[in-house]
Amino acid sequence: MNHSNSTISLKHQLYRYTNKQMIKLQETPESIPEGETPHTIQMFAFDELCEISRPGDKVEVTGIFRAIPLKVNPRLSSLRSVYKTYIDILHISKSRKDRPGQVRAEDASAKEDSEWATKFDESTETSVVSSVRKERIEKMGRDPHIYENLSASLAPSVWEMDDVKKGLLCQLFGGSHKVLPTGGKCRGEINVLLCGDPGTSKSQLLGYVHKIAPRGIYTSGKGSSAVGLTAYIMKDPDTKGVVLESGALVLSDRGICCIDEFDKMSDTTRSVLHEVMEQQTISIAKAGIICT
Repeated sequence: MNHSNSTISLKHQLYRYTNKQMIKLQETPESIPEGETPHTIQMFAFDELCEISRPGDKVEVTGIFRAIPLKVNPRLSSLRSVYKTYIDILHISKSRKDRPGQVRAEDASAKEDSEWATKFDESTETSVVSSVRKERIEKMGRDPHIYENLSASLAPSVWEMDDVKKGLLCQLFGGSHKVLPTGGKCRGEINVLLCGDPGTSKSQLLGYVHKIAPRGIYTSGKGSSAVGLTAYIMKDPDTKGVVLESGALVLSDRGICCIDEFDKMSDTTRSVLHEVMEQQTISIAKAGIICT
């Protein structure tokens, strides 16, 4: 700082700038007690910890819990009785405990009960399959009835409906993306629409798919809006700037978004899904924010 002539000038070459990211952490649905709403807390990541996680990821965070006082009025020195709390992140890792039979690679308790467990390498974000599990997968692949066995394993409490289960299996496994020589792209995933009479286990099958999928959101068409599915604008309480909050479709990126009661959805809300289902992108132009 230069205090000559009662002025303050900033010498940029003497300062060090770091990246900073604000993350909102919310409780997972399975850990919330009955009758309570999920709690959220703000977290701040610095330097190399920025951009590690994406919206919708389930993470485990180690950090410092801090509380700072807030002034009642910026011009006064009196403070509020309730402090603002946040977490300074020291370490963040993606959790895979929600997936059956999958544990972290460095977890000491992940023994081979574990011979069948798939370990997850956080550095490369890839699954490390054990040799025993790999042999069993290859053995199952040589079975000529593998398609029927897998369809019978999906929602075993639902009787029959084999064709529907096979279609849901194709969606869960997905396909391969194709890039044409002309530069065009062909998506590898399919979209499934279940239609039928009431009481034919459509919602139960949807619930099973949501539990099996490693990443996804379950919502209802009656209580969903176009803004809630894509993204909405809100004012940041700290910076007073405009920020984008992710909707259900953004949170289920590279996963499955399960929408129940699709016929109860309004036409305006349903039209938002056209680009998502075909191009697998969401284009937003709100409050001066234009992005895809």
